[in-house]
Amino acid sequence: MASSSGGKSAAAGMAMADKRPRMKRPAPLADLIAATFAGKPAQARFRELKIWEVWGAAVGPQIASRAMPSSFRDGVLTVRVAGSAWMQQLSLLKGDITARVNAEVGAPLVREIFLKQGSITGELPPEEPFIPPSRELSREETAWVDEQGEKVMDPELRRTLESLLTRHLKSVPPDPSSP
Repeated sequence: MASSSGGKSAAAGMAMADKRPRMKRPAPLADLIAATFAGKPAQARFRELKIWEVWGAAVGPQIASRAMPSSFRDGVLTVRVAGSAWMQQLSLLKGDITARVNAEVGAPLVREIFLKQGSITGELPPEEPFIPPSRELSREETAWVDEQGEKVMDPELRRTLESLLTRHLKSVPPDPSSP
């Protein structure tokens, strides 16, 4: 009987020995891929792909919404830009952008930036709707609008004209020459 209890503890001891050590925490997939391709030609390609990942952080949201990398070859980053005004502005910032991208990537990958005009796929930041300033009309301005409306015989056209003139006058500063 003693041997059967001794057999159970021996079996339990073997089961404990067969367990693998506990993992600290899962490794990020990017780290596993980088380790797999370390020292191979594909490793350079993975580093180059990081340019696309860090572009927004390197240049900021305003530039990133109007320009984006399209290709990279032999240290030359080709960037598509959404218009000639932006191309002009970014041509003045090439050196700074190159330095910031390389700093974000953590390696001096980009030697030169080539800008070309093209469409940008991605979301542009929403533009603020234009809301014209508004003010109250003076008695003289209201009388003038009514006077202009009286000249129009068609009632619908008269209301439209009066509405248009009122909206216009509310959106501009008052005329200082009027009493």
